[in-house]
Amino acid sequence: MALKEAAVYLESAEEQLIEASLALERGRHALSVFLSAMSGENAASALIIACGHKPSKKHKNSIVLYRLAQTSPELRPRLMELIDVMKILEPHITKARYPIRKGSELLPPSKYYDERTAREILESARRGVSAVKEILSTPVKP
Repeated sequence: MALKEAAVYLESAEEQLIEASLALERGRHALSVFLSAMSGENAASALIIACGHKPSKKHKNSIVLYRLAQTSPELRPRLMELIDVMKILEPHITKARYPIRKGSELLPPSKYYDERTAREILESARRGVSAVKEILSTPVKP
């Protein structure tokens, strides 16, 4: 059951990467950032579930991955890389949805995010999804 559930999370992550890319092409930078961040979160959730644990309900899978890294020495280096990616993505799960304070101004996410940032976040999400796929495809059991 856990592997089936993990596969659905990973499939969702891959679909969100496609949608994030399309949003970026259409100049919808905040939407692209949000979808990229969600893609990374779903990929991390897939890995956590496949390892028999529960993902964070507070959009902090990096913490769950850190705990997992402490008990999985063979996966530790790859998990630490994934944690770094998640630390980049996690703030945008909420930041890309709500008005953002920039100095004394309050901006909607659409006026806050630019193309450069959206591209960087999308690339981080791609690295995260790729890392999860690599970890899940290795013969070493997490």
